[in-house]
Amino acid sequence: MPLPAPFVERLQQIVPEDRYDAVIATFEEPPATGFRVNTMLRDEADTLSVLHDEGVPAEPVPGVEGAYWVPAEGRAALLASRPYADGHIYVQNVSSQLAPIALAARPGERVLDLCAAPGSKTGQLSAMVGPEGEVTAVEKARPRFYKLKANVYAQGATNVLPWLGNGAVYWRREPESFDRVLVDAPCSTEGRFRAHDPETTAYWSPRKIKEMRSKQTKLLWAGVQALKPGGTLVYSTCTFSPEENEGVIDKALRTFGDAVEVVDAGLPRSGPAAEQSVPGLTSWRGKTYPEALAQTRRVLPSALLEGFYIARLAKRASTVNVQE
Repeated sequence: MPLPAPFVERLQQIVPEDRYDAVIATFEEPPATGFRVNTMLRDEADTLSVLHDEGVPAEPVPGVEGAYWVPAEGRAALLASRPYADGHIYVQNVSSQLAPIALAARPGERVLDLCAAPGSKTGQLSAMVGPEGEVTAVEKARPRFYKLKANVYAQGATNVLPWLGNGAVYWRREPESFDRVLVDAPCSTEGRFRAHDPETTAYWSPRKIKEMRSKQTKLLWAGVQALKPGGTLVYSTCTFSPEENEGVIDKALRTFGDAVEVVDAGLPRSGPAAEQSVPGLTSWRGKTYPEALAQTRRVLPSALLEGFYIARLAKRASTVNVQE
């Protein structure tokens, strides 16, 4: 099953020419399985020792602390392992793990995870802020909310406060109250396309991109309003589309002016994540974005990494009087 022709045409304009063939090839290849050790339930060294004893071929991901992977043929053994059954590991693509790493939450901080289900990044953030910190996890869809609750509790994340409701309005409950905010926005999921799985591309269209951009813009605006002055926000998606990535950040910069600034994305400086990341675009189909958008990062897919986009914003001043 070929990838949608309009998607391939757009991808040729997004991905650097010298990387395009390698990126296209990833849509055909069976991916590796990434995971992280759940240190809230068991020591990392102990967990890895059990995996080793069970013959699971786990390897660390250079440059990404706490991330591990097994080749495609090792996935079944990983999912059959005792650490997986006991919740001592959490299967999560390495690209997904980069967003909390970029947010760099510290022990004791209050963090808002604005689009939290299924809870992968929520659990990661919970471990980062520790028992003295707090993660408020927001999810709008009721079935996904219950999955989020089950996942975070299974991970032992007792410092997580799940909240069922619309992330675009949560800031009204606690305006400018959080040290850090993660907006891992719903998107057109282009980074997860598989050429031989038509379900992954079934709902994609240029119209879908436009629909997602509207939701993303509202969520990012709300995330900024929930963030304390002096705080940090990470915006991320698992899609290539500039309209959903650089375009959304550009809109935020125009809305909030000097109160919000794009800063270094905070990704690893070495290893596969560094090798696969390229600067954000500063122009797209006749539209020019600020040069600061080059500090955002698009993670190109590989056998290990899904396609991903990450932008980090610093809040310099209060925004409570800024209209949406």
